[in-house]
Amino acid sequence: MRIGMVSQWYDPEGSSAALPGVISRALAARGHEVHVLTGFPNYPTGRLAEGYRVRPYLREDIRGVTVHRAPLYPSHDSRAARRALNYLSFATAAAGVGVARLPRLDAVLVHGTPATAAVPALALKSLRGTPFVFHVQDLWPHTVLNSGFLEGGSSRLERALHAYCDSVYRAASTVAVISPGMMASIAERGVPADKIELLPNWADESAFRPAPRRPDLAAAFGLTRPFTVMYAGIFGRYQQLGVLLDAAQRLRHRQDIGFALVGGGVDEAELRRQADRHGLDNVSFVPLQPFGAMADVLALGDLQLISLQDLPLFRATLPSKVQATLAAGRPILGAVVGDAAQVVRQSGAGVVITPGSGAEMADAIVRMADTSKEEREAMGLRGRDYYLREFSQSVVSGKLETLLAFAAGGRSR
Repeated sequence: MRIGMVSQWYDPEGSSAALPGVISRALAARGHEVHVLTGFPNYPTGRLAEGYRVRPYLREDIRGVTVHRAPLYPSHDSRAARRALNYLSFATAAAGVGVARLPRLDAVLVHGTPATAAVPALALKSLRGTPFVFHVQDLWPHTVLNSGFLEGGSSRLERALHAYCDSVYRAASTVAVISPGMMASIAERGVPADKIELLPNWADESAFRPAPRRPDLAAAFGLTRPFTVMYAGIFGRYQQLGVLLDAAQRLRHRQDIGFALVGGGVDEAELRRQADRHGLDNVSFVPLQPFGAMADVLALGDLQLISLQDLPLFRATLPSKVQATLAAGRPILGAVVGDAAQVVRQSGAGVVITPGSGAEMADAIVRMADTSKEEREAMGLRGRDYYLREFSQSVVSGKLETLLAFAAGGRSR
């Protein structure tokens, strides 16, 4: 098949923005011709990636996938107007100049974060009758409403977002969701049950895999203590990383325990100020690392933190960090609820605590630090085995291929 993919995020963007590249390459590896319609890379800093400038159109070949870039307003900060302009500029430009550059496609996959990424797919269906599968990554408009962007905002805008999402669900051949909890939420919106499919994300298995610890890399990052608690990813409001610094302050007396925050994001400056204010010499900040180096980076963490604020929408989601950490075979400290907490428990890969509690996090870290290295490694291996059974590329990409084939044939699943 000739498959299209619409995603605002794409290589060389990292963290969760790397997922569309992982998916498109998997489809190409299964023998399909893949065309990706995306924007110019600026995630997560809001600054254009090196070597790029915003142009009316850019075509690239990236690792066997044809990439069509439409212009957008680069931004990824906490100001609502700028974030909205970022989303809407891509949606409108991609629906115009981007769609015009695409060849005839059998079916399209929409990577649904933000949900406005479906606008070009709606245009393709209207203009050419091209069917699409909408892969829900986060629940709109709940995500926007809980972000604080619409604080004291407009009920009219909220109604408009609900109406838009409903129109996308109606137009899609299949609404695929990444977690069981999402299935119920989508069904409550009136989407027929036989149109909803569970399709979890998988990790980039070349980047997230078990790897030996590299003492030279640990020294370069300043990770010299015997036990390291690591968070690697985006430093944002939802991740509540201030709680990790609270736990670090409570454990300053434990000279064997260190903390590493790897990455960056909108909360980085405040987290650094907080660490400086409390004199947390047991905390190291490590810059965002190349995606291909993540196996070596994660191997330096004796315990990997996955943290999300306890909000209703996060009870029905499965952040990509869960699959990535399981695939890397690292023990997990899950400050999460809902579907994510269930996966950590079922996999046997780690422990789950209440989000937002520095005291509970500190207690769990002490227990894990005092657990034998052999048992911690066994947790990581159990997580890796669970990933291979439930989330691996070979398992999920075949299911995705089937959904796209059904869409191309004018059928539901």
